Amino acid sequence: MTATQLPTEVFDHVANFLALPDFASLTRVSKEWHQIWTRHLWRSIHIRHDDHLDPFNTCEATKSRLQHGNYIRALHVCNFSMVEQIMLDTNIRLHTLDLLDTSRTLGLYRSQPDILIQILQKSPSLVTLKLAECPLEYERFLCTIIEYLPRLKTLDVLDAEMAQIPKLKDETVKTFLANAPATIEYIQMAVLFHDSEDWDAMSEPWLSKYYNKTTDHPALTVVSFNGHMGDRVPLVLSEDFLRSAPQLRAIEFLQENTPRTDWITSGALHDTIQRATSRSLKMLSSPSLRTFLDKDIAQHITTGQGIRDDQIQRWYSLNLKGCKDAGPATSQAIVDTCQQDLTELTIVGCEAMSSQDLQAILGSAAHLRSLEASCIGDYVESCPKLLAQDVLLSTWACRWLRTLSIEIGGIPRPDIKEDQHGEPIPKGHPMHSGTDEESYVIQRRIYRQLGSLVYLEELYLGNSYGENQLNCLSMTLESGLDFLSGLQALRVLGVGRMHHRIDTADHDWMWRTWCRLETILGMY
Repeated sequence: MTATQLPTEVFDHVANFLALPDFASLTRVSKEWHQIWTRHLWRSIHIRHDDHLDPFNTCEATKSRLQHGNYIRALHVCNFSMVEQIMLDTNIRLHTLDLLDTSRTLGLYRSQPDILIQILQKSPSLVTLKLAECPLEYERFLCTIIEYLPRLKTLDVLDAEMAQIPKLKDETVKTFLANAPATIEYIQMAVLFHDSEDWDAMSEPWLSKYYNKTTDHPALTVVSFNGHMGDRVPLVLSEDFLRSAPQLRAIEFLQENTPRTDWITSGALHDTIQRATSRSLKMLSSPSLRTFLDKDIAQHITTGQGIRDDQIQRWYSLNLKGCKDAGPATSQAIVDTCQQDLTELTIVGCEAMSSQDLQAILGSAAHLRSLEASCIGDYVESCPKLLAQDVLLSTWACRWLRTLSIEIGGIPRPDIKEDQHGEPIPKGHPMHSGTDEESYVIQRRIYRQLGSLVYLEELYLGNSYGENQLNCLSMTLESGLDFLSGLQALRVLGVGRMHHRIDTADHDWMWRTWCRLETILGMY
């Protein structure tokens, strides 16, 4: 049997373990392999900076793009003109469009909104749409999504320059949510509301035809707004919309990237959620619990939920910072009672919580958006730690995580010869169990767990205090770092106090692959 006689699915599976240079090499092996691997080579285009454009602008590259452009399924690019050129020159079925905010030319889709609209109209197969700047004709853009993108699952429209966001009516946002594609799972939008009531003179009512209409959203799980919304928050999420989205668990309102959890757990929006879903979402803060024993904290969590007066009482946010005795009983209470609505969990300084407890939470709290498990200040002994042996036992359920702060240890590192004090690590020490390759096998399995969290924006694996962590991930391509290539939303990576082996090639890979990366903390 020759390679071309194997099922296509075999090569698709193998492709998951290969990087772009691998595909380029495979296409040059033979005509047969060129035919097999060319579609994988062209499947995803990453152009983070303008200086990456030069190879694509040669005559040879243009000819190749015209020949193989129909294989393109994902564009992660900083140059809008490049998107326009590809879309107009080729007949492609685009699944992912990610416009990055790293180039002066990106603003073209603000000054030429018709082109962006035309591109979306040509992309009915689009599943993921991410824009780093809000379109100038925002309402028209939202209307186009409703009318032309029936398969869209992820919408992410953020804007670092909040002052440049076109202002919208309450009714516009409300109408878009009610009529978004039925396949939508994740909505994150930058929003500013206008104070003026004279809208007829300021914007065309593109969405007026959808007023008082609602589409069912059986898969919608996360709705996140970033901007200055003030008292308009309750006006955006209607009862009809909430009823149309039975799986919606994470509702976020961020101001300067800080969640306003109080808007969800109290006030008019809380009441709207309660009327629509019969769920009363609650927030638990730690000051009153810091002196409690583990069993008492667990009881407080357990008894705080249940059915009262025909309303389902559930925890939306648990802040257990400084609850040093929170341990197995608390962890079990979290697992037993908070699998559905728990969105934010802070267990900073919960030194009695074991690695098995952390793994149990990660494996059950399916709708977590934020998990912080670190030490208090420089008291490193207060940091709950997750060990490799537990990470390997089961898969994580928290696929929607936006922020994860956790220390992962227990990884053999035979490549490290000295401890934190410069003393030789003795023979037979757990750090030196097995070979380098056996260590890489363990690390790759951990990277795969982390790599499944494709909505991560902030990942902190190290800390800022104490001694260097030795038995940690080495964060190199050799150890499996490329399994994190799917973290396309990642903005911040923290590796402080980790004995990592990041070199120039690894560093370059991070900046080249994570197109939205802004900073790496703890590199030196």
